[in-house]
Amino acid sequence: MTMLARAVLRPLLIVALFLAAPGALLAQAGSTTDIITGRVLGPAGMPVAGAQVEAVSLETQTRRRTITNNQGRYTIIFPDGGGRFAIQVNFIGMSPSQFVLARQADEEVLVADVQLQTDAIEIQGIEVTARRTPGDRIQREPGGQERVLSGEALNRLPIDPEDFAAIAGLTPGVVGLEGADTLGLGAGFSIMGQRPDLNSITMDGMSFGSMMGGGMDGGVPQEAVRMTRVITNTYDVARGQFAGGQIATTTRRGTNRTQGSFSYLLRDPALQWSMPGTIGEGTAQHRFSGGGGGPIVRDRLFYFGSVSATRRTSPFQTLNTLDPTSLERLGLSPDARTSFFDIVQDRHGIPLTLGPTLTDRTTDSYVLLGRLDMRLNDRHTLMVRGDGRISQQDGLRAGPLGLPQNGGEMESQGVGAMAMLTSHLGTGWINEFRAYLSQQDRSSEPYVYLPEGRVRISSELADGARG
Repeated sequence: MTMLARAVLRPLLIVALFLAAPGALLAQAGSTTDIITGRVLGPAGMPVAGAQVEAVSLETQTRRRTITNNQGRYTIIFPDGGGRFAIQVNFIGMSPSQFVLARQADEEVLVADVQLQTDAIEIQGIEVTARRTPGDRIQREPGGQERVLSGEALNRLPIDPEDFAAIAGLTPGVVGLEGADTLGLGAGFSIMGQRPDLNSITMDGMSFGSMMGGGMDGGVPQEAVRMTRVITNTYDVARGQFAGGQIATTTRRGTNRTQGSFSYLLRDPALQWSMPGTIGEGTAQHRFSGGGGGPIVRDRLFYFGSVSATRRTSPFQTLNTLDPTSLERLGLSPDARTSFFDIVQDRHGIPLTLGPTLTDRTTDSYVLLGRLDMRLNDRHTLMVRGDGRISQQDGLRAGPLGLPQNGGEMESQGVGAMAMLTSHLGTGWINEFRAYLSQQDRSSEPYVYLPEGRVRISSELADGARG
């Protein structure tokens, strides 16, 4: 074989290997799709061709039907089915079979084999169900952890369900990190001691936002979250695009039931306890969120939409507002602060305060998310999702070791659109095609246009040390 022929055939072989990947691997990558498969056999154990298999999701009340092939095999795809299904199998000349199929652990493929009888005999029996051990089904790397939290469970926990970093902190081995940059947007989490920028956040299987600001400006409305999975496995080839950890969120879809919910969250500083001189305490939060969905065309077209509005306020603490106890916690004596003020005000003529007095640092964020789910036919399902967010913050950059002139205002806006096509190809191929397009703009404006500088002042503290 010539060198030119080898160069042409090698990439073709690589593409063929990817296309020939087993259906189970493709199913593992799709965290939003339930797959039901099995065989229908007759009384003598022979395959029954042409039997009708119907599955009804007990969570969404949506129906899917299919016909067995010549080998008696069938496959039904349920996007966001919920894990519990009522199965009914019918064939002319045989008694129908009805049962409930439920996910025992977190397996991606549900197997239901059925044997039909020609003469139905009703007897009384005892049904015993054993729960599967998830450890035999989940392939984890050494030291890896994986935790799945539903939207209802997140609402009952004493954390902000829109804060991805707080959700990740619920998993063993995850360390939360405070904001490390001057913008105060670097809060995130570290897995196995790695940098927070190595983590990945996905929504419906696509990369979404960043770790700055908890994943995105304003997070995701809690009513729109169906399931959140925290994965600490590193270099997982089944998912990819991250080397630290991953937070995979699945949004809620509409069902045959028209339903919705609204919530209001209040965090009052009067209910918070802190020691005297604590910096950064006294944060208040007001959040209103709601969502709802239902059918446009039953069993075929569904909608779901959600919205949230959040306001967070915290004390605007700068060097000229701290009390002596707070200065001591920072390792700074009052005379050092006085010397710094003399340098800034007397020598350079820079005022120590702003014109308008700013007492609180305020952040306002608004998020809107909606999706449509359409069943094209028994083998193809289309999902279209759109999201938009606006965030405004004042008191940016200003900190307890700086003057209020160092602060400013920031505003960010972003929109995104996603499409996902789930297809059942042939007898054992499941494919999910996803595409996501987003755009985000961020701008900031300082309170005062002045050169930025840092000053080091050494003074003797009460215990004799210098700082």
